Amino acid sequence: MQCSWKAVILLALASIAIQYTAIRTFTAKPFQICPVPNPLNCGLGPDTEPFDRTCDEGPYIAYNASRKTHILILATTRSGSSFVGQLFNQHSDVVYLFEPLYHVQTALIPRLSHSKNVADRRVMLGASRDLLRSLYDCDLYFLESYIRPQPVNHTTDRLFRRGASRALCSPPVCDAFGPGEVNVEEGDCVKKCTSLNMTLAADSCREHRYVAIKIVRVPEIGDLRALVEDPR
Repeated sequence: MQCSWKAVILLALASIAIQYTAIRTFTAKPFQICPVPNPLNCGLGPDTEPFDRTCDEGPYIAYNASRKTHILILATTRSGSSFVGQLFNQHSDVVYLFEPLYHVQTALIPRLSHSKNVADRRVMLGASRDLLRSLYDCDLYFLESYIRPQPVNHTTDRLFRRGASRALCSPPVCDAFGPGEVNVEEGDCVKKCTSLNMTLAADSCREHRYVAIKIVRVPEIGDLRALVEDPR
């Protein structure tokens, strides 16, 4: 079945309108992160969960890192997902990660990624699910298990497409660029920022309100539900 040029144009305009609406909705909400309270003046004891109480010394409610907004961009290859991911990446309060499941795919036995065996597929799916959950909690150490060669002293220069993430190319993760340099080319980030300190990256992630992850490496689209829900 062939589509007329009018149908193609209408589909393109509809896609742009949907993306524009999504980004406008996302950016229209205020981004307010309250300062972390001092346990000494907020009365946090050893049995109290951190960051869930209102500080008596100020009007702000403390920010809870576990309540970040998680954004999952799931798509097939060559579908414009990188463009959509970069729209989120432009916001200073977003940590954007470009296809971190690439490391799972390359670290595990290659046959698992295309295997029709249910048990093999569950291995890939379970690893992908656990990694995504860890990354959304800013636990980048979990990712080190899949990076080849493995990072030394939590430092690596092998993170896949590190330069595609604005947060990983900006202070305090990388001091090669000034605060005013917001549109850093991916290649320049890789060259000037050199190795990535996973500890600094994790700390920076916890200071951001949103974590957006783009993936195109789900073993089976029918298994997507297991990525975001507890299989138990």
